[in-house]
Amino acid sequence: MAWRIFLALIACGSIAACNSDNSNSVKVNTPTDPVQSEAVVEQVDNSDAVEPEPEPEPEPEPEPEPEPEPESEPELEEVTRSEPECDVETVNLLDFVPWQREEGWWVGEYTFLGADGNPNVSASWPYRYDHYRGFIHLEVIGNSIKQRNVFLYPAKSAAECESDQDVVGAGVCGDNGNEKVFSADQTASDCEGNLAGPFEAFGMTLSTTTTLIGDDTVLYQVRLPDGSFTQNQLTTLPPNNTRVRTAQGFFMGAPTYASYYRERKVTQEEFVQLLEETRQEYNILETDYCGYDSGGSPSGVTCDEHFGVTLGE
Repeated sequence: MAWRIFLALIACGSIAACNSDNSNSVKVNTPTDPVQSEAVVEQVDNSDAVEPEPEPEPEPEPEPEPEPEPESEPELEEVTRSEPECDVETVNLLDFVPWQREEGWWVGEYTFLGADGNPNVSASWPYRYDHYRGFIHLEVIGNSIKQRNVFLYPAKSAAECESDQDVVGAGVCGDNGNEKVFSADQTASDCEGNLAGPFEAFGMTLSTTTTLIGDDTVLYQVRLPDGSFTQNQLTTLPPNNTRVRTAQGFFMGAPTYASYYRERKVTQEEFVQLLEETRQEYNILETDYCGYDSGGSPSGVTCDEHFGVTLGE
């Protein structure tokens, strides 16, 4: 708002008038001049005298026009520019380079370490974690990602078997390996390519978030219902159809595991072929194919149902 400033100029003056009053002046007696007998009068002819023209009075200077009052500046309305709202329903994740590179079929070599830094030993899943393999299909559908995994584990060494029945299912300890399935679905949480979604495990609903960091790095986080970390996983995408993942596990703030995954992208045909070859190498029974969930309980689905496509003939 413009403010007007007014100046008031006040002029003060005084006029002094001087009057000369000589009515009380003193008369002085002087001798009288003798009377002349003949008066001599000198006549002055002023007929030719030209009366001077009066000087023209100067024209009064025009009074200055009053300066117009400055127009008040219009008040500027405060304009708040808000970012356009994000409609996550319209997000296409394939607009983002990391999801272009991650979509597809992957096979990998995995190592899973316990809190002590040695290969993990599980009381409920009696198979080897030092070197095992994973097969992953990651599908991008508009603003969501559908991930389906199956992990294949070699049998324990015979020397580590406490009995032949130290297995899950109908196999034999030291002879037969086994496999687990894993599922995760996420949808866009914003218009920047980031994701979020629930994950069911251990009878709880865990929250997951995936954050893009540039075109070659992805951060995946899983939190317990109280908000604490249970997993922090970093994925690096070199420009050669490979990816490297490292995950850190926590419970109540204490580290519980770490993993190191090395994966490469393949075609669906290669995926099916390598999956079958690994099953033969690990001597996994057909009745155990995709037979157990991430907790080691029966999955109740076939591999085709799990992956949503027909893998075999």
